[in-house]
Amino acid sequence: MKSSPLARTFELAKLAARVGLKELKSNDFNSRVEQAVLIAKSLSSLKGAAMKAGQLLSLDLDNYFPPEAIEVLSQLQNAATAHPYSEIEKIIQSEIPSERRSLITSISQTPLGVASIGQVHKARYKNKDIVLKVQYSDVADSIDSDLKILKTLATSFCQMTGRKMNLDPLFTEFRTILEQELDYESEAKFQTLFLDKINKLNANTSCRYRVPMPIEELSTKRVLSMSFEKGVTLRQWLSLNPAQSDKHTLAVAILDLYFHEFFEWGLVQTDPNWGNFLVDTSSKDISICLLDFGATRQYSKDFILNYINLLDAAASNQSAKLRTLSIDFGLIDPRESEDAFKAFETMLKTAIKPFFISRAKGSPHFDFSDRNHTLESQTAVKALSDQLIYSPPPYSIIFLHRKLAGVYSILKSLNANLDISPYWEMMKDLSNREK
Repeated sequence: MKSSPLARTFELAKLAARVGLKELKSNDFNSRVEQAVLIAKSLSSLKGAAMKAGQLLSLDLDNYFPPEAIEVLSQLQNAATAHPYSEIEKIIQSEIPSERRSLITSISQTPLGVASIGQVHKARYKNKDIVLKVQYSDVADSIDSDLKILKTLATSFCQMTGRKMNLDPLFTEFRTILEQELDYESEAKFQTLFLDKINKLNANTSCRYRVPMPIEELSTKRVLSMSFEKGVTLRQWLSLNPAQSDKHTLAVAILDLYFHEFFEWGLVQTDPNWGNFLVDTSSKDISICLLDFGATRQYSKDFILNYINLLDAAASNQSAKLRTLSIDFGLIDPRESEDAFKAFETMLKTAIKPFFISRAKGSPHFDFSDRNHTLESQTAVKALSDQLIYSPPPYSIIFLHRKLAGVYSILKSLNANLDISPYWEMMKDLSNREK
């Protein structure tokens, strides 16, 4: 990873210039693909805050780039390459006192996983298998310069497309989540919170959830130590062609978990990376191990109730109420045109159709691989995007919807066919109880 602020700023500035030149012929299909390649290659080579912020920015580019370009950009989620173990070893030595470090043995020099800000190595501690999540050197120092130039790049995109968006709140949210992800002590606290809630939840579930146990005496702001958990990543498990009944069990468990996280706990692990789900079929029942709590967000009861009211206003055709709630929520700027507000309402109604479409068709199930609904959603989102002039990506829910989009993608890949109307009733019941 280029650690010099000057070098990183130069690389990002060069990227902005090259992408800007491509923008001059951006209506050309090949040009858009070339832009995506430039962004993906440049940010993945920089790693650190630049790559992490690039991953976040790529969430909202679906209507800017063609599908082929989005596929290139999505590689940012898995594009990180491992650092030499000699560098990782130096960080471990500087972070963990020697008397405790001497109890760690058999550290694997080949990482179990590699990400934009760190990598994970397996080891032994007190005769038990553990993992060490180690943060790269100088990552924290890159946040200011990386976000500054990336904000300039994003602002240029807006100006080139005739938009007048204030991106300050969005990048403030980016900074908050990046700083949080770089604090492994904070992550350990969230991990412990999840562990407690999951243990209580497992008493009433058929598919068990697991969370690694943090090891406090071996953890610092830059090294997070925890128990080793068995399992393969969700993508690896799917490559084994599991039975559809097992896919169904997993789909229900993942959807249930999301509803527990947001609507009941107000505590959401917002990173939808498939590598954060380990599937274990070594025992009679399937279990899912949840990983990486650095991007956990907490939501107040008022926030959750306002969110439910927003969805209910769309479902019950209360256009005036929906307009007020969407403005108050910061989802759409009050200066937008009437057509923009209509497009927003259409988009939201399309998004919640799965809760009701099954009833209209006389079937209790919604097929998450239904291409017609996917195309209808894409059309609605693009129609809204084309109308927006002042409204940036909604910072208050961007990480929540990042997780929701990830859940939807997983359910689609699992060929999930579920009756999801009870989840709507659960939301309404929660709202009614709080009134």
